[in-house]
Amino acid sequence: MQDEIVFIINPISGKRNKGSIRKEMVDAFIREKGLKARSILTEETKHATDITRQALKEGAARIVSVGGDGTMNEIAKEMVGTEVPLGLVPMGSGNGLARHLHLPLRFNDALKVAIGDHVIGIDTGEVNGHPFFNVMGFGLDAEIGKRFNEAKGRGFMTYLKEGLKAIVSCRSSKYTLMPGDGSVSIDAFVLAIANSSQYGSNAYIAPDASLKDGKLNVVAIQTPGFLGTIDLFWRMFFKAIYGSRKVKAFCSERIRIKLSKEGYFHADGEIFECGKEIGIVSRPKSLLMALPSECFA
Repeated sequence: MQDEIVFIINPISGKRNKGSIRKEMVDAFIREKGLKARSILTEETKHATDITRQALKEGAARIVSVGGDGTMNEIAKEMVGTEVPLGLVPMGSGNGLARHLHLPLRFNDALKVAIGDHVIGIDTGEVNGHPFFNVMGFGLDAEIGKRFNEAKGRGFMTYLKEGLKAIVSCRSSKYTLMPGDGSVSIDAFVLAIANSSQYGSNAYIAPDASLKDGKLNVVAIQTPGFLGTIDLFWRMFFKAIYGSRKVKAFCSERIRIKLSKEGYFHADGEIFECGKEIGIVSRPKSLLMALPSECFA
């Protein structure tokens, strides 16, 4: 329906208010505020993308994602470059983008922001034609994402468990980074390209990342060893990762990356197979979002 707000709800993301109660709470909010709006539950992976595409075609005034980072990605990739704002009600395990944007984690507070008047354009990233909004990466990053997607559980403890398994099995790889005319070759255990500052759960991979500078933060981590892994883990939660001698970081508007062999990468946790050369670019102010008035992205 034209000019309505469409709430797209993932009923199984995260651990709070799961199932039909999540939709009931959104519907109660719609009635309380007298909104011209409807709510739709997702039923499977990629369903949120289909709902978004149809809502945009029907002239939706705003689309609100009620779910985790994966749900937000499925919705937002259809909204990049449009004039329709996205609202985000974070209900996931890590809520990386929501935390970067200082969105409320309390359900009703987040709903109020999602329909609010403070709308700004934020930067997005694109890798081989796939939009991303938080972090994409190779190596350990992608291995953890792959294992987490295949795991039965959700939440921080599942992420930590799968991360420890990945650390044991993952090895460093050779990458050639080409941010401009020059190039540099590195061996990296983790190669992350961050649009926002953190993976989620306040684990900061790029503490100085901004969603309004038109640049991506490239963070390469060399194989740290056992004690080094503990040190890096601590540093991520205290915004001190750049202080490690194992970490190299820089910013770029676009970058090409050559891999030593074909493999895969993750974009906001979603896994994609790839060839030996990858193109990544920042898309400045390409996604309109409803944000808290004090947020500066």
